Amino acid sequence: MTPPTSPAAAIAATVRPPVTEKGLRNLLEQGLLLAGRNVRLTSVADTVSTMVVFPVIFVFGFLAIFGNLLAARGVDYAQFLPPAIVVQWMFSVAISAAFFFATDRRTGMLARYRAMAINRGAVVVGRMAADSLRALLAIVVILAVGHVAGFRFQAGPLAALAFVALSVGFALTLSAGTSAVGLASRDPEAVSSTLHTVYLPLLMVSSAFVPADAFPAWIEPFVRAQPVTAVLDALRALADGGPTAEPVARAVLWMAGLLALFSLAAVRAFRRAT
Repeated sequence: MTPPTSPAAAIAATVRPPVTEKGLRNLLEQGLLLAGRNVRLTSVADTVSTMVVFPVIFVFGFLAIFGNLLAARGVDYAQFLPPAIVVQWMFSVAISAAFFFATDRRTGMLARYRAMAINRGAVVVGRMAADSLRALLAIVVILAVGHVAGFRFQAGPLAALAFVALSVGFALTLSAGTSAVGLASRDPEAVSSTLHTVYLPLLMVSSAFVPADAFPAWIEPFVRAQPVTAVLDALRALADGGPTAEPVARAVLWMAGLLALFSLAAVRAFRRAT
């Protein structure tokens, strides 16, 4: 004869274990789920136009405008330009991260995340994974278009992989900073406009589209010293061959310092966001 079961024991047997926020497995699984949600927020049409059509226009547009002009200075512009377009689109990926965080705050999704029994780090993992995917898509498209225009990796496949890794790392570094801005606002459009006014001067006053020595003497030191130029120099060194240790180390140091600063700001902004 089966012994009687107490009501408390029967209830305990039928209740499923609660979802917890602890553990590496939860962090990864929940982060990937949120990454899928973040990717689906962008329509196919928007992804195609932003990550495919616009890079093609920029590559061939700048080649048409500056190609012959810089050829007179001895610059192979088909080789010089694609790293600049890659850096430009890493900024675009980072600004989209801020836009989506501000949207989540406005709609109350961030408040739901905080109320749910999920790993808090999963929100970050989900955002980073989605941004990495968008960055990789943009890099592949730009390099394919650049190849058609004449861009080549002269230093072999390992340097090409380092080029991609550095580019994605730069996108994630920027995303940490822009996320702090997005988390502090409930207005996605205002966030996007503000960040564009910051990134455009940094990009234009760098060695992105013309060499640093083409700038007036009074601003050339700033052009050479700023972090965007450091990343561009590293990417071009990896693409062109030759010495890479110094420019890559300089870019990585800039990115590490900025990532530490931006991450601190993003964590504080996430804690305050409701």
